[in-house]
Amino acid sequence: MKKLWSTVRKSEINLILFACCLLIPFGALFSQEKYNVLFIAIDDLNDYVSLLEDHPGIKTPNLDKFAKKAVTFTRAYTAAPVCNPSRAAVLTGLSPAATGLYDNRDHFQNSEEAMAATLIPEHFKENGYITMWSGKLFHTGGKQYFSRPGKQRMEKMWDDSQGHDGGYGPMPVKSNIPDSIRHPPLFDYGPWKGPDKDFPDVVNTDITIDRLNQSYDSPFFMTLGLYRPHNPWTAPKRFFDMYPLDEVKVPEVFENDLDDIPEIGKKWAEKPVNLDALKSINQWKPVVRSYLAAISFMDYNLGRVLEALENSEYSDNTIVVLWADHGFHMGEKEHFAKYALWEKTTHTLLMAKIPDGPEGERRDQPVNLLDMYPTLIDYCDLPGTPQKLSGRSLRPLIEDPGALRENPSITYYIKGSLGMRSEKWRYIRYYDGTEELYDSNEDPGEWKNLAGKPEYKNVIEGFSRWIPDKIKPDVGPIKSNQNENNK
Repeated sequence: MKKLWSTVRKSEINLILFACCLLIPFGALFSQEKYNVLFIAIDDLNDYVSLLEDHPGIKTPNLDKFAKKAVTFTRAYTAAPVCNPSRAAVLTGLSPAATGLYDNRDHFQNSEEAMAATLIPEHFKENGYITMWSGKLFHTGGKQYFSRPGKQRMEKMWDDSQGHDGGYGPMPVKSNIPDSIRHPPLFDYGPWKGPDKDFPDVVNTDITIDRLNQSYDSPFFMTLGLYRPHNPWTAPKRFFDMYPLDEVKVPEVFENDLDDIPEIGKKWAEKPVNLDALKSINQWKPVVRSYLAAISFMDYNLGRVLEALENSEYSDNTIVVLWADHGFHMGEKEHFAKYALWEKTTHTLLMAKIPDGPEGERRDQPVNLLDMYPTLIDYCDLPGTPQKLSGRSLRPLIEDPGALRENPSITYYIKGSLGMRSEKWRYIRYYDGTEELYDSNEDPGEWKNLAGKPEYKNVIEGFSRWIPDKIKPDVGPIKSNQNENNK
């Protein structure tokens, strides 16, 4: 009798459980927990990291450690070689050719396409994510909203926005670059002997660590923007001590390197700092040293965040995307800046760690920072955006190292100038139609311009078919009647 009663009770319980299941939406029974996203941007980082070029003596232990758990895209390129348009492209998912944003002076709100786009954090928030921001994600400048969609929209975009959103300091106590040398105000360097918290990167990193130590009821989209190694190249003194001046290697520069390039390229190379002028006051090696110190300082803060994530409850369910907005020349092509279409400016860092995804792998196919937005949509199972995104999801490439990518990666700059990179070639077309072509495998320093040689005509024709039929003109700077803060 007891056995019969037990059987009846079990049947009743199973029936109740079955009825409850019928009340749950069918898709929810098989749905996975949403991934969190940690989105880390780095400012002005070129390929002086062991993952990409292994500059002699560079010390980035935390990047190297992260690489063992992530996929590194060794041929990742920026959409634009300057902060404002590069970041606008990443956040809108639209190429500069679509928005007209090519330079720091171009005003985000002048672009109808950029203003109509749903930005990455907006898209995540609209789909149930908590959005958090700290540091340099959008470009910053004298008027904060020239590189953004407006104050009200920015405030609505974020559930939590704390920390430093401007300022590249601290500046050196005493300038090391004399006024006799033409240079921008931030082009300076020096070890900092004050506390680490004098640096916005330290404060913003602390905020991000604190966020990772909290619990949330919804998945999060958390961002951290690190300012270093953007100039001024100041960092705590211990990071300068890692690079004794007599051991620092400056890049190899080919004599008369600019003789075979178009006039526009020559003019860009001279600005904003002239290499010969730096050499004349023996500042080349100290500047390179300070850049290396700034990279190691960035790596230190990056390591603190990644360690906090690893020790948190989110370590197994968080996508980490690590990217730099563009590269930077340290004398290569006689250039000491970004603002160019050569390899050293356009080549950048892109790494992705996907839960249960490949670890410690590299992908050598050319990709673009524009590919990040569709990749996150893909992995986080979000709906599409109102705007047609310019990039393509990297998921096939992440999951299959042999996946093919036919198209080159394109970088746009002012007045319709552009550069393209395939696995073998770099092609540059300036706004006046003049060109450069380099065999990147045989000539990684880009010292021998092959454009104009008949035997390479078919290579250039192959690149030409990827040039868009329509390239939107530069939208231009802030207009005098625009009220930034109230838009």
